Amino acid sequence: MLNRSSKNLTTEQEAYDYALDMLSYRDYSRKDMELKLKRKGAAPGIIAGTVQKLLEYGFLDEKRYAQKVFEAWLAKKYYGRNHLRLELQKKNVAERYINDILAQLSEAMEQERAEYALGNCLKRNPEKYDPATRKGRAAIGRFLYARGFASKYIQKSINNIHGSVILMDDC
Repeated sequence: MLNRSSKNLTTEQEAYDYALDMLSYRDYSRKDMELKLKRKGAAPGIIAGTVQKLLEYGFLDEKRYAQKVFEAWLAKKYYGRNHLRLELQKKNVAERYINDILAQLSEAMEQERAEYALGNCLKRNPEKYDPATRKGRAAIGRFLYARGFASKYIQKSINNIHGSVILMDDC
């Protein structure tokens, strides 16, 4: 294991050893690894060579990393597609992989997740999130929107809970 001192990485071997040490704990996106090496003082040429070597040997696989982020996100059950997109962007996943991951999330899955989040929301504070009142529907809308759900899933969830068609314009 490489010593994690504040010493700068001056050779490609030091940078490579440091990167392998980091990858032994968890996966990283390409951009995150480049930033880590840059913070350790590696020169741009050393960074490029190290990242290329990691890619060639399959140690740095952004598609695999994006899939792991997606699987961890799936376990949360309270969040929608927009939250997933932001999570992947925050972790510096390339846009082409983000689109592939988002394609795995079906409309039925997102609707189910929205209803699950709404159910927990209603358990938490039934007076505040009462779907029968205008104020309650507005609070539900804000709650679900803040968790990354699109308005059509919010609308359907409220309608499914309330049992009648309520337009979001009423909120």
